[in-house]
Amino acid sequence: MTNEALSELLGKEKLVRGYVYPYEGCRSEYWFEHSPSNIANFIMRHEDAREIILTDVLDRKILNTIGNFIDRCPDQELLPQILEHLIPMQMGEKEPQEFPVATDAEVEAWYEAQNEMEISM
Repeated sequence: MTNEALSELLGKEKLVRGYVYPYEGCRSEYWFEHSPSNIANFIMRHEDAREIILTDVLDRKILNTIGNFIDRCPDQELLPQILEHLIPMQMGEKEPQEFPVATDAEVEAWYEAQNEMEISM
């Protein structure tokens, strides 16, 4: 992801932090803009994961999955909005769409670069 795209993403009002747990290997972490369609697309882009946990930037749980199926979603108003996008993808009626997603490493590098620029000023 370019620095410009990363700056735009991190400037969004509501972000989601995605923790993807594969069947083998280490957890991967991602950042993306909060929307029901982005959440559904993220789940389906990682449908081979054992579990996905989505939180807000303060690490408050948005939902978790088992595979590509939602296990728990505390916000019962958000759940049907996500399912509206997710179910057609699970049924093979719709393909997951691309959307801006940054890895945790990209976000950390961006913040480090921002701090270095501030220090050098």
